[in-house]
Amino acid sequence: MDGVSAASGIAGLITLALQVSGTIAIYVKSIRERSKNVQELHDELLLLGEVLSGLRDFLASEQAKGRSFDNNSVLQKAITDCRDRIERIGDKLKPPDNSTRVSRALDKLRWPFEQREVNQMIENLRRYGQTFHFAVTIEGCNLLSKTSEDATKGLREMLGVSKKISELSAQMGLSAEESSKRASQIQQIMALIPMLAKTAVDMNELSHAARLAEVREQEKRITDILDWLAPVSWLHKHRDLQVKRAKGTGEWFLHHQVFKDWAGDDAAEHDLLCVGGPGAGKSILCSLAVDHLRARYQDKEVAVAYYYYDYSDQQLQSPVNLARSLLRQLSSNRHLVPSSVTEFYERTRNDIKDETWFQDLLGILRRVAATFTRFLILVDALDEADIRSQRSGLFEVLSALRSPSGTRVQVMATMRSHVLSVATRFHNAVTMDVTADLGDLRLFLTQVIGEHPDSVDTLDGDLRKQVLNTLCDNANGMFLLPALQIRTILDQITKSDVRRALSRLSTNLNEAFQSTIQRIRNLPKTRRDLALNALMWISHARRPFRPLELQQAMALRLDDADLDRDNFPPIITIIDCCCGLVEVDHESSIIRLVHHSLEEYLRDHNHGLFEDANLYITRICLRYLKLESLRELPFKNRHDFALVLEDMPFLEYAALEWGHHAYDVPTGRFGGLALSLLSDSLALITSARVRDHHNVDFRRWKEKAWAWAYSGGAGILIAAAFGLTELLKVLINENKDNLCLDARNMYGSTPLHEAALHGHESAAEVLIEHGADLVDVDYGSATPLFLAVSYGKLSMVRLLLEHGGPQLETPGPQGLSTLHKAAEQGNEEMVTTLLRAGALVAARDMYGMTALHFAARRGYLGIARLLVQAGAFVHVKDNDGLCPLDYAATGGYTDLVAYLLENGGNMWHKGREAWTPLHRAARGGHTQTVSMFLDRAADVLTADFKGNIPLHLAVRSGNMATVRVLLEHNPDFKRDQLFTRDKKGSTPRVVAFYTAHYDIHRNLRAAEWAVSGTEPGEASILTSAIERGDLSAVRAHLNIHQDSLHMLDVDGQPPLHVALQEDRRAIIDLLLERGASIESVGYHGWRPLHIAASLGNLDLVNLCLTHGASVESLTLTSQTPLHKAASGNSAAVVRRLIEAGADPNDRNDRGMTTLHIAAHQNDIQTVRMLVLEYEMDVLTRDRHKLTPAVWAERSGHLEVMAFLRGEMKKAKTVKKIRGDDQKISGGDEHMQMQMQMQEVESALSDPDVDDDPNPSMPEDSESARVQFV
Repeated sequence: MDGVSAASGIAGLITLALQVSGTIAIYVKSIRERSKNVQELHDELLLLGEVLSGLRDFLASEQAKGRSFDNNSVLQKAITDCRDRIERIGDKLKPPDNSTRVSRALDKLRWPFEQREVNQMIENLRRYGQTFHFAVTIEGCNLLSKTSEDATKGLREMLGVSKKISELSAQMGLSAEESSKRASQIQQIMALIPMLAKTAVDMNELSHAARLAEVREQEKRITDILDWLAPVSWLHKHRDLQVKRAKGTGEWFLHHQVFKDWAGDDAAEHDLLCVGGPGAGKSILCSLAVDHLRARYQDKEVAVAYYYYDYSDQQLQSPVNLARSLLRQLSSNRHLVPSSVTEFYERTRNDIKDETWFQDLLGILRRVAATFTRFLILVDALDEADIRSQRSGLFEVLSALRSPSGTRVQVMATMRSHVLSVATRFHNAVTMDVTADLGDLRLFLTQVIGEHPDSVDTLDGDLRKQVLNTLCDNANGMFLLPALQIRTILDQITKSDVRRALSRLSTNLNEAFQSTIQRIRNLPKTRRDLALNALMWISHARRPFRPLELQQAMALRLDDADLDRDNFPPIITIIDCCCGLVEVDHESSIIRLVHHSLEEYLRDHNHGLFEDANLYITRICLRYLKLESLRELPFKNRHDFALVLEDMPFLEYAALEWGHHAYDVPTGRFGGLALSLLSDSLALITSARVRDHHNVDFRRWKEKAWAWAYSGGAGILIAAAFGLTELLKVLINENKDNLCLDARNMYGSTPLHEAALHGHESAAEVLIEHGADLVDVDYGSATPLFLAVSYGKLSMVRLLLEHGGPQLETPGPQGLSTLHKAAEQGNEEMVTTLLRAGALVAARDMYGMTALHFAARRGYLGIARLLVQAGAFVHVKDNDGLCPLDYAATGGYTDLVAYLLENGGNMWHKGREAWTPLHRAARGGHTQTVSMFLDRAADVLTADFKGNIPLHLAVRSGNMATVRVLLEHNPDFKRDQLFTRDKKGSTPRVVAFYTAHYDIHRNLRAAEWAVSGTEPGEASILTSAIERGDLSAVRAHLNIHQDSLHMLDVDGQPPLHVALQEDRRAIIDLLLERGASIESVGYHGWRPLHIAASLGNLDLVNLCLTHGASVESLTLTSQTPLHKAASGNSAAVVRRLIEAGADPNDRNDRGMTTLHIAAHQNDIQTVRMLVLEYEMDVLTRDRHKLTPAVWAERSGHLEVMAFLRGEMKKAKTVKKIRGDDQKISGGDEHMQMQMQMQEVESALSDPDVDDDPNPSMPEDSESARVQFV
């Protein structure tokens, strides 16, 4: 490419940079709290555009005439890579294609990047800028027209010259500024070149457009999964605290020895509890510690996660959501979301409000955490967590993480002193007192004063010093108190006013709040009423409001027929009138009180401000649900309904929360409005749709919703769900002639089901007194008792059991009993209650499992003890022939295994695969459990039906420690274990080889030589040298034994294969130079390209192809290199082989195509690529008539299965239409085509069409429901 062509390419890049900088400019104006960070990125893009303009002009000039730049030149690579990176920044700033006008407007307020991402972007853009600036000279242009290797060599020489010039200048007393700048510029370019080299490899993997599309699609999928796990709004509290931190504050905390002892690399494992009074700045210090630790451990296998409890958001902060938030942060630390997380996402994504799969979630969290060597969790404001559920939930999550998982978990928690009693539940807790640091206070107050526009005139030097001294002296260890007081000071107009205000400062928070409330009372009436109304709503709401929600709530009057939009109070006026007590969190766009202490004051203090707050909120909510503009909502399609929800956001709060506000309000004070709503079928449907508007099966939901709303029992069900007992009695009395206590909502729940799952005992009593059926089942086959057990409502369970009947014997979903469910959840108190009530310990579900099976599968030793003491048989088999001991061994629960063995467990029992418990522990790599079995004389030579002894399975686990324990425990059996062959004739060493556990393979080979007393042969000596990477030894050996180049070692491998397996590049080159064949045949007919492809190593694949390797070569089982690439989970290698001529439709001995194998291996990226880009047939079947989707399902790969089933649906539709086309004879061809296309469009675009019953839902099918309350 000549200079003119390169210049024209740069012109497009300039345009792109300016477009993206223009988009960023919008954020600079709308995101004040991080505008500096955003502005810097904006400015860097503009500067880059200017540099590119200069480069464009230079390349088009006479000076650059005659120069050429091929695709491998540094300059061309830099231009291409720079364009890709800027395009990706632009893509992230665009709202989704299907977003609405309102959501697009809101997206402009949400900055999609974290600060560390922006810092990295800025750094990269500067490197590009330096590189392009360097190119605007003859010398620089010549150098950057070369390849990366040659350019780097030249740059090093130039850097050396610059440094020498700097040294000479310094010796002569001359300025070295120019040479220093030159050296800095060269270093920036040299830092960029490795990035370009990686980009060059990426470009070889994929064509330019396809790669970008794939990367963006992958990013979107990752974002979808992470946002489903925990919406990014859950993490905004941290960003908000980052913004509030004054620069330079908190350093004392990071350098405190107690914190360093906790956070250090070699610190003893313990938890740290930071205890301080209200407003001491604990949350700010927590956020500072998070950022410090993330920066410190960003390149290490250490995960850092945080969780901020918040008084205003307790409804959202359930134990499930805590686990989800931690899992999101763990998953974000990896390039790809862990497969266990994507599978969980596919299985439960439509059951977002269901918490009965909590234990599954904890298991996944534990597995993902185990991929890190250390997990640091920072928990803020534990005192703001609900005592009954949130605090106990935290310790349940921590307990799950700290169960044997291979990772080290450390917790830092901040709290007030009154909850310090929980210290015993932490691990070796060390306590640290936290008070506001005076130095930090001065920095903070100085920053606030400096940002105030009038401070220059009002506060001169001496007065400013007096203000700082007075506020710091009165702080009493608190940040919040002076933070509130400085607002009062800065509101003063004259210096005398400032001095008077200083003399009247309060000395504690309550006095400060009272003083501020008094200032509000002194406002003009309209502004006073506005402020007090806002404070009432914000302090008493069950969750935080977004500004528009608050405006709508405050605008509505009880006698309004509809919403008066002209009555919306401006948010800025609300904040101003509240005199600093209210703020808007710009990251999450919620409006909130400035501190938890203020919420406590407004709710609990005896100030008489909001005595009837809940009554007022209840009435407004009920009135809102009856607005005239909502009457047509039941008839709107989903798109239009969603638009209304965006436009009227308070609708969701009113529908879901009115009953909670009404709970402690006398029914007579709101009953009229409630009865009006509950007797209005259309209003009930609207409320139900608000709750369930994301329901995937809307058609069926709609039919059931209309039937429920007109059943005559809908109002009773809602009253029962909210626990409004007196209102429930009124409704029962009004409908006593036609009482419908069996009316079902959209999920088959009766009023008693709803009361049971929410734990409303008095409502349940009323329903039972009036004849509610205790054993009625919902659409998920759950009784009220089963739901009460599932949701942990112990008091409700006891109440229901008092009424007897066959509740305990009535089977629930999948034949589960209530005892099964309680055992599965690990609830010892619930299990005890059910056992005392007569629950059958021998009851079996549809799979033949008892409650003890469930306890063993989860590893619950305490539950197992209760069940065994109640008479449960330990040696009882399920339908697969598995006993509780099998499940405990599979999970590696050593203590539980020991208990079961002591109480009748059979160590020699064999299940369906003829595996003993030792086989299962070995397959899981559970070294401690294996060791315990060996101490009890378990048989290490017993074989399963495939001939595998435990060592074979330990090898498959890849755990070297487990392999060693089996071999070394009893030397008498070592030889027999090493040389035992399975029914395919494979020893454990051979199994290690073909499962690619090469480290285990080497150890087993050495062990075989040792017990046999044999010396390695000539070929094996060469193999060992290759494995060590000893190039000199390999060369020397080949010089003496030239024929060993083609000799096979004990594993049937020629030297080239071994070098490829070990990725020894220099040795590979040597062997090829000496004449090693790129088509040499090794173990099982593998060629070098098979090995490179199975490793997923693109460089090795390219090397093999360069030397003429055939993409059509076959192993003894007809596997092509493409099959092996699919087994190796490498989409890049798969693409490279296809581009080299490999046919993805080739079949192995089992009739499997590349798509079958990729589906079986859970490689969603390769599966999508094969289907969407290479148009592979998703309906294709192997020799056993299995489709790729069936392979995915059998392997439990739900995300792959869901994608393939969706594509199969499309393919079947198209196939059907093509078949119909062949049947059509005559007629207008154009009209036929038009009809067919309409049919395809209709079939593929209807989101309600789904023939996939999703067989892999959570074990409790009832748990798929979304409760309506």
